[in-house]
This record gives sequence, C-alpha cells and structure tokens, in this order.
Amino acid sequence: MNKIILAISLAVIVFTSACKKEITTNPAAIGNGPSPLSEADLLKDSVYLYSKEIYLWQDVLPSYDAFDPRQYTGSDVIGSATGVMNAIRRLQPLDRFSFVTTKETSEGLQTGADVNFGFFVKAASIDKADPVDSVRWFVTYVYDKSAAGAAGVTRGWYINKINNTSITYSQSSINLLNDVFFGSTNSAAFEFVKPGGSTATSTLSKTSFISNSVLHESVINAGSKKVGYLVFNQFFGAPSRTELSNVFSNFKSKGINELVVDLRYNPGGSTETQDALANLIAPASAANKVMYKYVFNSLLQKGIFPLLKRKSDFANESFSEANNTQNFGKTGTLNLSRVFFIVTGSSASASELLINNLKPYMDVKLIGDTTYGKPVGFFPVNVFNYAIYPISFKTVNSAGNADYYSGFAPDKISPDGVNKNWGDVTEPSLSSALSYISMGSFRSAARETSMYAQQMKVQKQLEPLTNQLQQNKFSGMFLEK
Repeated sequence: MNKIILAISLAVIVFTSACKKEITTNPAAIGNGPSPLSEADLLKDSVYLYSKEIYLWQDVLPSYDAFDPRQYTGSDVIGSATGVMNAIRRLQPLDRFSFVTTKETSEGLQTGADVNFGFFVKAASIDKADPVDSVRWFVTYVYDKSAAGAAGVTRGWYINKINNTSITYSQSSINLLNDVFFGSTNSAAFEFVKPGGSTATSTLSKTSFISNSVLHESVINAGSKKVGYLVFNQFFGAPSRTELSNVFSNFKSKGINELVVDLRYNPGGSTETQDALANLIAPASAANKVMYKYVFNSLLQKGIFPLLKRKSDFANESFSEANNTQNFGKTGTLNLSRVFFIVTGSSASASELLINNLKPYMDVKLIGDTTYGKPVGFFPVNVFNYAIYPISFKTVNSAGNADYYSGFAPDKISPDGVNKNWGDVTEPSLSSALSYISMGSFRSAARETSMYAQQMKVQKQLEPLTNQLQQNKFSGMFLEK
C-alpha cells in the first residue's frame, strides 16, 4: 500500500499532511443549488461529498438534501466548512477528530514547517504546601530553530509575565495565553523564571521555522545497563525519519541495551514515520511479520469512490483489503527485547499506533498517564487552499487489537515533571524507567509513592486549564501520499 498515514489526537485542530494537488473538478456540481457558487459554498459541498465517500462511518451520513451542507455558516470560509465537519462529527460519537484546515498548515504536518514562537506550555504546580494557589505555566518543549530556541528558552522555565501582565491560573491569564499563542499577536515580551529563581526576559516574534521532532537524545547509565533516551515530539514526514535514523545510529555506536522513548507530548502524525520508528525498535524476530492493517469503509475497499478518483493523485489508488497490510521491515542492528514509553493524555494517534504495533512482539512498558485514545486516522483532500480531513481509516495490530478509544493505561503512574529539563534523571517518569531497568520492578519508597500520588492529583486538577490551550493544537494520524 503506497500510502503514509499521520497520527495525532485532538478534536479542534489549528496546528501542525496532505496530498498536494488541488481538486480539478467542481464537487458541488453533484449537489443541488444555483450556479455560480461562492468558494465558501463549494468548500461546504466538498466537505460533505468527499466525506460521503471516504468517511470511516459513511453510512451515518444522510443524503445531500437531508444534510444540506450549505446551511452552515461561519465568520469566514474555513469557519463555515468547519461547521459542516462538526455536523458530520455529531453523527458519530466516536469522532472527536475530523477537521478542516488550510493547505499550508496541512503541508506543515509532513514537513514540520510552522510559524509561531516555537514553544508550548502547560499549567503545573510544584509547591507541596499550597499547590493550587501556586500554579504556573511551565515551558514543556522548545523547537531548536524557532525564536524561542534561538533565545535559549528551556523546558523547566515558567512564564511569569507577558507584556508586563502577571500570568496565573485565572481565566484572564488563560485568555491572554490563547490570544498570544493562537491569536493575531505576532510578538510579545515574556518574562520567564528559571528553576533556580532567576529571571530571563525575551521579546519573541512568531517566525517561520522547521520543527525538529527529536527534542533530546542521550545515553544514561542505569546499573550495568546503557539506556538510550529519546524525546520524540511529533511524527512529521521525511525529516523525522532522517532524525530517527541518525539517533539510532548513535545509540548503536554507543552500545545501548535498553531504550526509553519519551512520547509525553506527541500528538501523532505520519504513519510512514511510525513504520520507520517501529522498524528501528522491533526485535529481529518481528521481521516480515504483520505490523498492522488499515481498515477503510466498504465503499473505498470495493473501489467505489468516483468523486475522489477525479483527483489525479487518487485516480489509480486502491484501498482494497489485499493492499492494506503493513509488515515489519526491520532496520538497524539493535535487537531489544523490551522498550519503555513515557506517555500522557497528550500522547495520541501515531504514538498509540507505535505502542499497539510493538506489543505483540516485545515487552512494552508504559510510564506516566493514560494515553489519549485515537485508533483512527485520515488522509487529506485538498480543495482550493484548504485541506479536508474526515476520519477515513482505523488500524488493527497483528493480535487484532484496534478500538482503544479509552487509551492505554500506564504500567507505572507517574507525574510529568515539567520543572525538570530533558534527560534529568530525577524527573519522575524518566526516574521510574531507570529504576525499573536497574532493579527489575517499579517498586519505590513509600515517601516517593506518596509524593507522586499528590503530584498526579494536582496534575489532574489542572488538566482543564491546559486543555483550554491544548484544544487549539493538532492531534491525529494521517496518510502521506
């Protein structure tokens, strides 16, 4: 199957794949209505008509006249199209994911190209005595080539002020953060507080850059073991695969015999990149065995998609069952018997696909919190300068496991130590992995267990705050073409 599918997991997406050819026919001509039509109406028709062919649950969609896509309005063209997609989602409770975005944003999912400050934050507190009243917005990650990366902003810092306004857990602070990160603001003055208490001030602008998917790599000694530690933040396309190849070559040269892959903020992305990472991690015994299968709707599998076939890049496409199996093609010379994944509720789609695909072939340990729960994905259809992403497939691993909509529960519950930089062996989740590698179990001292439990309790209390920002980011799994 000559496809690549990206995995990432949030309902409202305005962030970081797409087929790159625009539609060459008028999809709205199939529906009823006067001509000529506006671009907004054509796009609304397209959202419905393409979904009627490729939506995984296409049988829930009524006829064009009964659905009436042109009834939905918005403040702009993409807002109206999003209204149509949201109406489709309401017909299938499992669909939290289908969306419409710009073609530019869609292409950025494959290339890593983006325009923003280059870092993100989450609400957290490290004050044991008064955690709720000491909530801060900690930097979770920074992209190397972004404005924030160039300014030296680092995971573990927190925002104290933006444009001289103090940032707390108040709704006004959340509104300001949303406006600065996702609104029309192009630059802002940030005051950060470092772990030692000193401050750093930077005026940052939203600039164009290519995101690095590997945020950190290191080799850590744990007892007699050499542990490769990799922070992998998103499954972009070919650039991610190059990064991963380089990392695993380095791990091999340094003689690692254990692996910890940190997916705590990874929303998914390209399934081809997932394939590449799975082939680097899997033991040699998995070679040529089934990794997973794609499942499309019955119309696609039977070749009944006349509208989609009008697009030149889909004219000769086959979604038949015979073409939908992806086998392992082991790469590299690492031959591990187990792997540790650090995960949170932000680990979605392609991240979960990776976990699900490896479980039948090796010992997989999960540390952190329950993953998002997105076993489905999409491939984009370009219309004008927009990209339509209706959910169009699910995946099934070699053991038949597919519908993990509730996510994967961790073997070891551990808080996200946002005040610690990558590779800090005292960070709770990484520390838990290293302890297991050294001692053979997740058992810990009563004091540590109590501390982690308290931190997890506070973390859960603060999730609704972070979600008010997180909902604006991309999450899903898609097919590259």
